[in-house]
Amino acid sequence: MQQTFYKLHGLGNDMIVIDDREERISPEEMPRVARKLCNRRTGIGGDCLLVAKKSDIADIAMLVYNSDGTQAQMCGNGIRCFSRVVFESGWIPYDGFSVETLAGIKKPQLLLKDGAVMSVRVNMGKPSFLTGDIPMISDFDEFIMQPITVCGREFTATAVNSGIPQLVVFVDDVRSLDIEKYGMALEHHEAFPEKTNVSFVEIEDRRSVIMRAWERGCGATLCCGTGATAVAAACIKSGLTEKVVNVRVPLGSLRIEWDGEGFIYMSGPAEKVFEGTVEL
Repeated sequence: MQQTFYKLHGLGNDMIVIDDREERISPEEMPRVARKLCNRRTGIGGDCLLVAKKSDIADIAMLVYNSDGTQAQMCGNGIRCFSRVVFESGWIPYDGFSVETLAGIKKPQLLLKDGAVMSVRVNMGKPSFLTGDIPMISDFDEFIMQPITVCGREFTATAVNSGIPQLVVFVDDVRSLDIEKYGMALEHHEAFPEKTNVSFVEIEDRRSVIMRAWERGCGATLCCGTGATAVAAACIKSGLTEKVVNVRVPLGSLRIEWDGEGFIYMSGPAEKVFEGTVEL
């Protein structure tokens, strides 16, 4: 079966978008399709696959499959890239559409120039620090700036649900840290029954932090939108930064805005790489 695809990236976090609103691919087949398309040697290559579906409660729905075939509730960089494809491909021919995700309905705001999407601002919902919402096995109702130990090293971390489980780990020098070693260990930490994303963060100043991302089901990525959202929320919650934070990653930065109580907003680019057809 021939399938049209779109390859995009959000600050290096790359993904593939396909349209399955006609339900040509069975739910049972989707994990295999995700592994096939995301394979960097034999497929298109990507951190995840985003699938457009029909929705009864929004204009369109987005399903997220990690490169290992597992499903995620949400993808922050993904919702921006998905929104660009939806608009520019004419699937929904107007700005202001709504997107159903497993983490709730999102309403991306598109910044347009000559009909092209330059950047996207997304209401990422309300971050939750309740360990039951993450979910996290803990004696604390909220796991904020608490010690956690893996591989013989103790870290200070904050757990938060920003659409998916997140652990924000504070370090002095994020560039020299072995992300592969500690990211894998923390993803599979026994405290997280559904595993967790891990974001390692170094505070630069009151308005800027540096982040390195480890995503469950993907591994190390150049950027993670839900991770950046969690990082900013954790920093603002603990008074480490102002309420508007630039979260710096290797290829740029995301702007995160949160008043400490209500909805949290993420703004950033969505770059199109190429499109084509592939045999499923």
